[in-house]
Amino acid sequence: MLWFVAVPLLLVAVAGAAAFAVRSRWSWRLLALLLAFAAAGVAWAGWRADLGLAARGVGEPGVDWPADLLITGTVVSIPERQAGRLRFDFALENARALQLPRKVRLSWYDPVEPVRAAERWQLQVRLRAPRGFANPGGFDYEGQLFREGIGAVGYVRAAPDNVRFAAARWRRPVLRLRAAIVECIADVLGDSDNRGVIAGLAVGATHEIGPQQWRVFQATGITHLIAISGLHVTLVAVLGMGLVGLAWRLPWKPAPRRCRRDMAVVVGALAATAYALLAGFSVPTQRTLIMFLAALVALWLRRAQPPRQVLALALIAVLLFDPHAALAAGFWLSFLCVAAILWTMSPHGGPQGKDTGAGAALRAFVRVQGAVTVLLLPATLALFGGVSAVAPLVNLLAIPYFSLVLVPAILLALGLMGIAPQAAAGLLKLSALSLEYFWRLLEWAADLPGAFTYFPAPGPWLLAALAASALILVTPLPWRLRALAVFALLPLLFMTPQRPPPGGVLLTVLDVGQGLSVFVRTHKHALLYDTGPAFRGGRSAADLAVVPFLRHAGIRRLNRLVVSHLDNDHAGGTGAVVNAVHVEAVSFGGEAPPHAAAHLPAQACLQGQSWTWDAVRFEFVHPAPGEGWNRNDGSCVLRIDAPGGSVLLTGDIQARAENALTARDAITPASVVVVPHHGSRTSSTRAFIEAVEARYAIVSAGYRNRWGFPDPRVVERWCRSGALMSGARMSTTAGWGAVSLFIDPQLGPQAPRAFRLEHRRYWHHAPAAAGRSPCLL
Repeated sequence: MLWFVAVPLLLVAVAGAAAFAVRSRWSWRLLALLLAFAAAGVAWAGWRADLGLAARGVGEPGVDWPADLLITGTVVSIPERQAGRLRFDFALENARALQLPRKVRLSWYDPVEPVRAAERWQLQVRLRAPRGFANPGGFDYEGQLFREGIGAVGYVRAAPDNVRFAAARWRRPVLRLRAAIVECIADVLGDSDNRGVIAGLAVGATHEIGPQQWRVFQATGITHLIAISGLHVTLVAVLGMGLVGLAWRLPWKPAPRRCRRDMAVVVGALAATAYALLAGFSVPTQRTLIMFLAALVALWLRRAQPPRQVLALALIAVLLFDPHAALAAGFWLSFLCVAAILWTMSPHGGPQGKDTGAGAALRAFVRVQGAVTVLLLPATLALFGGVSAVAPLVNLLAIPYFSLVLVPAILLALGLMGIAPQAAAGLLKLSALSLEYFWRLLEWAADLPGAFTYFPAPGPWLLAALAASALILVTPLPWRLRALAVFALLPLLFMTPQRPPPGGVLLTVLDVGQGLSVFVRTHKHALLYDTGPAFRGGRSAADLAVVPFLRHAGIRRLNRLVVSHLDNDHAGGTGAVVNAVHVEAVSFGGEAPPHAAAHLPAQACLQGQSWTWDAVRFEFVHPAPGEGWNRNDGSCVLRIDAPGGSVLLTGDIQARAENALTARDAITPASVVVVPHHGSRTSSTRAFIEAVEARYAIVSAGYRNRWGFPDPRVVERWCRSGALMSGARMSTTAGWGAVSLFIDPQLGPQAPRAFRLEHRRYWHHAPAAAGRSPCLL
């Protein structure tokens, strides 16, 4: 338990602080005070983490609930509707008695009845522990669910027990109002592509913003404008304070004039708080609300507070409210952006100037925008793996448009919904129309060459150097010193991906769920074998795992893409890969290449085709010309021979193809093998296993997949094969996440490395002990 680690640390720090505070110099007292505060922060975060882990309701990490469960609870989120599927958060009643998590995330495919926010339901479900892909450069889905308090994920079963109960209308009024606003926007805008953006700007409901729209926002560097932030909350508060001012202009004064400021402060605070709750109370909204309330309190008390102190107060308050807010990218971007603005506008940030007018305002805006872009460069690189080159110019237009046109119109429409629905509908349509024209400019900027450039993952020292250089560049120092800071940015231009030496092979079997994708790297070349599955709803494992991995590794060009066969779990992500990186050539199994790669140079893989990269030989050993195979048995089987060892990639071949390979002696011993067909019992015959004599066997399979891959009998056959009897073990992506293995030209194959083991966080479930056999990790 983290709490038991934090308590001793807290006691030691407090005791030390007390000892230093009795008789010591002020510097020692300050150090002791800082230690005490740091220990208190660790203790608080540890305690909250302990509460979060206990709230998941899982007795042991990774334990699921195999049987159908009948649960009762309330829908506590706005349901997301995508491609025949509803997804929503569900708060359970009597979760402790049932030994279940308090809140779960459910998917309901083809629901027979509509599901609305704040409704009470009885549902028959299947649940499992939260588990996402685990790959270098990938998104931490388990961390997001932990931060949101989601203890399990699952789906609703089609059953007569699924019943909607009558719920009190007064329950969860804010959620009901948010959902009603989203439905109203959907009714008014219909099938408009921008209705998701309008709903996101109105109440923070961004679930209808599509992947292509997020790509445009990221490429143009305006993602921060989509979040409910200081702009929205400030506009609402100023509107409330303005209404107070108008009230004093009426013939009938509501109170003496001396009370006008106090009344404006109260109304502004109430308006800001109400809108922050309506917007979902995200981290940027929390930061803005706390800063605004602190400023209003200072105004109430007639005491000015330095903005940096207000920002520090907001930072402390957000972390006290939710220590795990620091896991979100929005936390860092929100606070760093405001800190950059305050630094730029302070005397330390450069000459302020005393001239006024439109020209001075424009120069100040450009200076602040440029400084913020430079200061946020290290954070953007660390969080998103790349930098938008067009962001400064796009923001010069986007910030005024969003601040002065789009957001005020949407907020005004919200205010008119209950008073003048027709006027509100007209404003929403005008907002969508203006956004449609502005969107064309954004798409044009996003499609410019080099609009957003990805870089290999930088190390901590390089990030620290970049941060120091960015700070020096925006500080009014002598130009010679600022010019020297530019040289610290030069390593960014020469960052190269990790490469094995000539003759070496770096193999990574990616965690793509129930599917396959293997990345092979030689000294100067890169190959991708299969692209993982596509999912219902339009996205694929390539979007979520393969492409982020390639960008994290700094791969912008694939010398060859091999699609072993056209089953969805092997070829579903081809389109995403082809759109993300340059592919020079495609090899495919079957009669035709994947549709997404039809425009590329493509060739069917056949036995005997071979090539050599960097002293490493690649050869297809299956299928042989003229043989008729079904889709699985016709998979491309690729053998990789390096000076230090060999690899065999087998696709989905089954017993028939394996027998044909062994009959014609096409299989020779290999150091590493990716087990055929995810460890299905229809593959991995004894003759095939004995011919391969693998030292390491890797299974790519989904966590708790419905087929039970890898089959226990297959596991036992591999474990009892000759090479594996020497003490080596099988590994599976379901338990390990991405599995990486390096074949050294002199030392041979090194032990596999598991991403899930090496990068485990306390909110991650323990690696699945798929250990029906002791050799399967």
